[in-house]
Amino acid sequence: MDLTHGSVLLGDRELLADVPMYINAGGKYVRWGGCLHLNKQISELLNGSDYSIRLRDGRLGDIRIRKVVNTNGALHVEILFEGLGELTASQQNSA
Repeated sequence: MDLTHGSVLLGDRELLADVPMYINAGGKYVRWGGCLHLNKQISELLNGSDYSIRLRDGRLGDIRIRKVVNTNGALHVEILFEGLGELTASQQNSA
């Protein structure tokens, strides 16, 4: 898994920005997934199961939350997700 940062989106609304996440993706990013590392309070913003992510390098993808794991005495959580569809390059140039 590769460590990167990105945003978690619900529709056009950015719920979380600059979130550390690990991405595990094969050759053309068709089958991919990963996990978000959040503190407990921030993780409560994610109360559904399907979101989108935008990585720092401009890639976009839809995700489904599979599992929430409490760590470090329940102060932090790992949110495990799977990619829905392809992880694709953004249509816009990222700055």
